Amino acid sequence: MYQGYPDFQNMITTATQRFIGSYLQNDAYYLYPESLGIQAADPLPFSLDIVRSSSADSIYGWLNFTTELQYASGESLAEFKQQHPDKAVNILPLVAGSLGFDVPVEYHSALREQSFDATWYSAQYIQFIILLNSDSTQLIENTLLDKTVGFNARVDGFVQGVSPRLPYSVEFDPHALMLTLTRDVPGKPTADGSQVAFSYDQLTQYLYQNIRLLPLTVSPALPDNDPAAIRLFCQAFLDRLYEQTGSPCAGPANNNTAMICLQAQPQSGRVIFNLDTEMLALRPLSFLLDPFAAAQQIAKTAPDTIIHRSTTPPLPEGKRAIDVFYTAPTGLDSSVSVDIQLTLPAGDIYPQKQTQTQILTPDQSRLSFSFFTSSLAASPFFYQIRVNYSQGGKWHRRESDALPCNDAFLVLDPAALPCQFLTISLDEGFALQSTLHGTCHSDGWPLEFVLTAKTPVFSYPVIGNTFADVEARALSGSGVVPLPAPVTLTTTIGAYSFPQFGSQQARITVNLPEGITAATFEFEPQIPIHITPRSFTHQQNTFDYKWTVTSVFACGYRYRSEGDPWSAVVTGDQTIDYKGEK
Repeated sequence: MYQGYPDFQNMITTATQRFIGSYLQNDAYYLYPESLGIQAADPLPFSLDIVRSSSADSIYGWLNFTTELQYASGESLAEFKQQHPDKAVNILPLVAGSLGFDVPVEYHSALREQSFDATWYSAQYIQFIILLNSDSTQLIENTLLDKTVGFNARVDGFVQGVSPRLPYSVEFDPHALMLTLTRDVPGKPTADGSQVAFSYDQLTQYLYQNIRLLPLTVSPALPDNDPAAIRLFCQAFLDRLYEQTGSPCAGPANNNTAMICLQAQPQSGRVIFNLDTEMLALRPLSFLLDPFAAAQQIAKTAPDTIIHRSTTPPLPEGKRAIDVFYTAPTGLDSSVSVDIQLTLPAGDIYPQKQTQTQILTPDQSRLSFSFFTSSLAASPFFYQIRVNYSQGGKWHRRESDALPCNDAFLVLDPAALPCQFLTISLDEGFALQSTLHGTCHSDGWPLEFVLTAKTPVFSYPVIGNTFADVEARALSGSGVVPLPAPVTLTTTIGAYSFPQFGSQQARITVNLPEGITAATFEFEPQIPIHITPRSFTHQQNTFDYKWTVTSVFACGYRYRSEGDPWSAVVTGDQTIDYKGEK
């Protein structure tokens, strides 16, 4: 059911990296991100728009920037591939959460107490549009112009994966368990007292160290001398506890301690968790970010490329303006469009309902609506996001619920969309040697797509069972290499997405005829780097040949015995029946 999702039961930790397996796909792992920074692109995806409103005689602004998850490369991945030569490595897709600023107390800024949801995210990029009041606009402007000391931000998110499936059931009273946890684990109650915020790592470690002392009835009994099994059990239990009573929690912006909230349990009860069932779990991650450093460097010499100023014309009498800020899904096929419909109910001034619709396009991030003022008193408008798509010559539509808003500004986040999107990106480096060709299957409907250096992103709404079959085609030559498994999650595809890339290993078996005691063979990668000689005897007739593949389109090797020509290029294990000298 969850094929291709990260599998929390299959994790590998090295000295420097964490990898997590792909559920029901044995030939692939996901790599955890190391850090987060502003996307390295030209022009820099960062801007501050400062607007003077003629009607309200005020100044406001919005901050728009894109962050990029940064992953290990080079030696770290090479080390992993040497130990797991038949595995592909993909970047781990995250569910974006919120951003908070670590504003110094002396600035007295409202930014310090707020958190801001992402407006869009893909496998590697997270975009934010943040509305600013007059004071916050001035603070950000002064920061970019280096007139004040800069400050950091924190971004929270989640890994969504399949929880471990273990042959245990756990029966407990949630009230008694929460009393124990709040007594023994450092936590902070929320303002209304309905939840308690815990450090995820501290809570996991506490469960691991004290699981036998907690008010839990576990059946069958846990093993006595298997620390790894106990830790996996605790993680699986916490996955289900969070799924039932938890919620996201943005921690303090001055550190990257991942947090979760668990509901307080005022009354006793009885709950049973069966840990052998499949379920999707969310586990938190957080990153510290300096959002201003790169923009400050540009602002020193060309501030107008980062800071944009405008003045809105006076609003006509009897009119009401509403601005919508958004990030449209990238790489939409021409058969898909996303629009927003705003509705202003009838009022005592304008007695008819007013409705307007505009398309969300990727070339802008702001839509302006103008209505007749409907009421003397402030009244909400309603907004609805609609995803339109064509299949088989017929147009279909997915609609979100109509939600109210009382403000003059609305910032959309991915949760406002009526469905998720499958987004597939072509890695910038991989685009230098290949294109990607694929077929996206959406609830049985096939749609072909091509990704190139100029059009590196494809997105399609997730409708029913949605997945994509993808193959790489060489820019030079006729090489074609398919991905070994369908793409089921948003991802970026690069060379390491193919198990044929990087360190490889093949078992060579040489059968010698009677009368010949030994024979020497030479082995060479398809792209010649160096020749590896190896002697075989009757007693020692096997050899693990290791080589490094630098192109997925040339992943094989060849061999020869002394005095013989090279074999054809082969892949995988080989058994050679040696006939002797000719």
